[in-house]
Amino acid sequence: MALSEIHLASNLAPIRPEPAGELAVMLTGGGARAAYQVGLLLGLAGHFPDLRFDIITGVSAGAINAIFLAAKEGSLAKKTESLRELWSELECEHVFRANLSTFVPFRSALKFLLPRRYSRWPHGLLNSGPLAELLRRIFNTPYRGAPIEGIRHNLIHGDIKAVALITLDYSTGQSVRWVQGRRIDVFEGPNRRSAQTELTVEHVLASAALPFVFPAVRIGNAWHGDGGIRLSAPLSSPVHLGARRIIAMSTGYQRTMDEANIPEVTGYPPAAQVIGQLINAVFLDVIDEDVQRMARMNDMIRKLDPADRGGFKPIDLLVLRPSRDLGKLAGEFEKYLPPSVKVFTRALGARETESSDLVSMLMFEPRYTRLLMEIGIGDVESRLDELRAFIGAEATPAESVM
Repeated sequence: MALSEIHLASNLAPIRPEPAGELAVMLTGGGARAAYQVGLLLGLAGHFPDLRFDIITGVSAGAINAIFLAAKEGSLAKKTESLRELWSELECEHVFRANLSTFVPFRSALKFLLPRRYSRWPHGLLNSGPLAELLRRIFNTPYRGAPIEGIRHNLIHGDIKAVALITLDYSTGQSVRWVQGRRIDVFEGPNRRSAQTELTVEHVLASAALPFVFPAVRIGNAWHGDGGIRLSAPLSSPVHLGARRIIAMSTGYQRTMDEANIPEVTGYPPAAQVIGQLINAVFLDVIDEDVQRMARMNDMIRKLDPADRGGFKPIDLLVLRPSRDLGKLAGEFEKYLPPSVKVFTRALGARETESSDLVSMLMFEPRYTRLLMEIGIGDVESRLDELRAFIGAEATPAESVM
């Protein structure tokens, strides 16, 4: 399946998808901002409680929500209510512990200066051990490398058709698409490869391992990190898995031209501002570029006579994104971060910028995540007619969302 087969459903004129087309959900990264995706799912479940995603794909923090949808039993309404309970109580201590070293980027140099102590130095600014323990408890995986049985169960019973996560193999520099449930179209190249597997907690941890912040995770004989680092086409996963309809859930706010022209800092940019721009470029902006690329390619394929399309069919795409800047909102809750993390973010100048994207990635704080879920629910409400046309189902009363 080529990207040129994709048709983009615009906000102004959504196009009703083919009834027989398989529906996929694609969940992007964003750290704690993934709580917004839970809000979107809650909004969808409130109006379409029996909605089923045939194909589920996730990358970075979106991998956590993706695996939850793929592994838990029951209706979308039941799954999302469990997600709400999880994210409503999630705190930083449930996700990470701060390491006591600020020299992590210079481990190679320290190896020669302090060879005996080198092995005890941490591999990341934050230790993701608490998240690993939490995920093992949620998915009932008693040991490292144990397959997530819930995924296997749902595949056998036909509740899902396929699930995929993306990681980056640090040793080769390749994006790796880990797939369970269906043979994938060719996805090989110098910088990418695919692999059939039974997904584990390690795959989830690796996909969400933000470089330098969280340690890499060993899968097989290689070390893997955040799948969003080198992923240039996040929508390609559901396409290659056979989806005909895709709902993409982004955590990146799309600024207006006026907003984009307003400086977020004055004077020399602090480190937090520079890191924030890198985060947006690597983990958030790529989805916008992929959507535009799909739209252009799709326009080209639609101009061809159906007889000349080689059997290719359009794929309808609907992108859901926050109506408010989640980075700016994070600044209001920065005071609730653990002291060790707060010292780190303030040392980088997080309080000197209007939109602290770095802080938002680490803001696993109930006051913040609950607000993000409320925003997600509201964003579904504001686009309900469009969603109804896209999904092709009648909505239940709006009161059921609350």
